[in-house]
Amino acid sequence: MSKDFYNILGVEENSDTGSIKKAYRNLAKQYHPDTHPGDKAAEERFKEISEAYNILGDPAKKQKYDQMRKYGYSGGSPGSQGFDFGNFRQAGRSNGPGGFVFEGFDMGGGLGDILSQFFGGAAGGHQTRRASRPDNHIRAEVKISSEVAAQGGKVQFSLQKEDTCPACQGGGAKPGSRIETCSACRGTGQQTVSGFFSAGAACPQCQGKGKIIHNPCDQCGGSGKAKRSKTYSVKVQPDMRDGEQIRLRGQGKPAAANRPAGDLIITIRIQSSGFFRHVGDDVHCEVPLSLQQAYNGSKIRVKTPKGVKVQVTVPQKTKDGTQFRLAGMGLKRNGKAGDQFVKVKVKRPDNPTAEELTMMEEISSQEGDSGYANV
Repeated sequence: MSKDFYNILGVEENSDTGSIKKAYRNLAKQYHPDTHPGDKAAEERFKEISEAYNILGDPAKKQKYDQMRKYGYSGGSPGSQGFDFGNFRQAGRSNGPGGFVFEGFDMGGGLGDILSQFFGGAAGGHQTRRASRPDNHIRAEVKISSEVAAQGGKVQFSLQKEDTCPACQGGGAKPGSRIETCSACRGTGQQTVSGFFSAGAACPQCQGKGKIIHNPCDQCGGSGKAKRSKTYSVKVQPDMRDGEQIRLRGQGKPAAANRPAGDLIITIRIQSSGFFRHVGDDVHCEVPLSLQQAYNGSKIRVKTPKGVKVQVTVPQKTKDGTQFRLAGMGLKRNGKAGDQFVKVKVKRPDNPTAEELTMMEEISSQEGDSGYANV
């Protein structure tokens, strides 16, 4: 026989959330296994009531249930008035009984998706991998030097995050106190809706924990979680750009309701070192020159993020602000490397001699403005 969740709770289809909750509470008190020890019929009736409330008590699930029920499904088994979803696929189109086509049936991405949202579990008897919730992810920013960005390397950092409570070891109960297995779900944390498919829903009695805690841990309040500082070491690949991310799977907030833990998402920030400055894949820096070096010309060695020094030839009478381009010494992206731009800063003496004044005049009289010079 097919199940009708409205009949199970004894409410009308247009009942509001308050009326549904009231009906559930009355029935739950009447058939709770604690008041009927050893009564299998009462236990099964309580599970059935919990299943119905888990769906009808949630407005979003109720809306989807009503939509499916409208087209003939009411929680039934094969051979009942429910649809044969055996050939239905998440592509959103398949022929049902009597040539019915599911095109245009708003299922939010397919039957697999709606059942996953509907029951919080698997459909069609096949277990699907549960995804971690976005609100379980932790985001952090890590600063690295220009050298690490260019060459790669390991970076360590610490952060405060939710972890297993050290007082109760994650159990949630005060040390030495009793933890009772939930009688409604028998410790699984789920109620099961069965028919031509099976789907797991969080047990409403224990909120999906599978246990009842009478004396919560003083430190974590029964959650089994506590804020702790944890140190991580991450490998930064060479030529990493500012704003790129590294994802550490399962290192986010702890799992809840039998779902995997969230992820730790690290955003890389290249820290200005006082010498290097990054602009996209290019690197900029500034080096000082004496007036004599600028006037006579010179050879200088310039540090690069790649960890090597490059010799730059400065021509005679080089103007202040001239930039030299070191091709390919920036960050590499898709086989193409950025450049390093070296800007020279000519130091002028505070009290120049007659000879130094002549040098400055000759430099300034050179044709053209300071600009780029390839090395």
